[in-house]
Amino acid sequence: MSSDKERFRKTKKGTRAVHSGTSPSKNSLNTPVYQSSTFFLDDNAYDMWMNGKPRAPVYSGRYYNPTNRAVERKIAHLEGAEDALVFSSGMAAICTTLLNFLGQGDRLVTTRNLYGGTLLSLDQDFVRFGIDVHYIDVKDLGAVEQALKEKETKVLYCETVTNPLLEVSDLPKLASLAKKYGAVSVVDSTFATPIACNPIEHGFDLVIHSVTKMLNGHSDLLGGTVAGSTEMINQIWYKLRNFGGSMDPHQASLVERGIKTLQIRYERSTKTAGLLAEWLEKHPKIDKVIYPGLKSHKDFELSKNMMSGSGNMVSFVVKGGDEAGRRLMDNTKVASQAISLGGVESLISMPYTTTHASWTQEDRLNAGIDLGFIRFSTGLEDFDDLRDDFEQALSSL
Repeated sequence: MSSDKERFRKTKKGTRAVHSGTSPSKNSLNTPVYQSSTFFLDDNAYDMWMNGKPRAPVYSGRYYNPTNRAVERKIAHLEGAEDALVFSSGMAAICTTLLNFLGQGDRLVTTRNLYGGTLLSLDQDFVRFGIDVHYIDVKDLGAVEQALKEKETKVLYCETVTNPLLEVSDLPKLASLAKKYGAVSVVDSTFATPIACNPIEHGFDLVIHSVTKMLNGHSDLLGGTVAGSTEMINQIWYKLRNFGGSMDPHQASLVERGIKTLQIRYERSTKTAGLLAEWLEKHPKIDKVIYPGLKSHKDFELSKNMMSGSGNMVSFVVKGGDEAGRRLMDNTKVASQAISLGGVESLISMPYTTTHASWTQEDRLNAGIDLGFIRFSTGLEDFDDLRDDFEQALSSL
């Protein structure tokens, strides 16, 4: 990785997204798809395998695949990390990473303001394994320090921009607290992407992404990644090998293709999201708009100082509650009613029927997911068309 890093060390993120990591073969411009479950054994492969070294080139996916490795290098360069791993899904990345550091009796300090799938695994699986999952409000730095101080904590976990409430975590201060008390700091930065924020530069040990979302950007695969120091990534590699959540080389090839256009997709969708948020905030049938780029957002200043963009995600609350929200979604013609996010197509959904469907109404309201709460993933459509689509859909309420 050193020669590739040196070559693109002084380039900007758009250039790195296109060129870094890519591993052409002979006369090919792009990284080939190494569709093979196994590889020829040579002296180096035997040595690495027999001595238990990471990424022995003997068996695809769980051990090593050149197509996957190209994507790992590209992601590491974009994040300013020493190395990275790719997985078959975002949840595979999250669970494999956390379980590398956690065992029975160990404490994980985190927040309930997380992606619903992460919460489901923490509450159903991690607790069953005897892991002490301790929930606090990571916006309350005093509460974070108290939790870290009162019991030895192995991991502090949060999201850069939370799903779906779009709160912005103060990464520099959280990283400082984790370091002070000896906890590994891990952040899911899916909503921010490496274009807007590099958590490692703010002191975090590890950064996770669901590459299903904006990194791939075409709504056609599942994938995950974690980036960090070589030492930590090698530790996690052993768990990836054992748990088996490895990425297929075809997935990896599509991810590499997607990342090459990441910057331009992020900038275009972020610009449109900002315009849409401003327009929705003035609409009489909208009760509240949540977008970090709005001055009305409580984390506006933090977002501006810590990130280079506010992202493509807009959350808002429709007057009339959940029924009105469902009618709005049923009447959109440009935006598609579907889960997931970060694709070229705009997607609209309500957390109470998707990511947080297992929550009671009381839990939803206490968390700030109000009746009529809608999450919108802004795609690459023209702003005028999205605005007109919302106008006609809102007129039906």
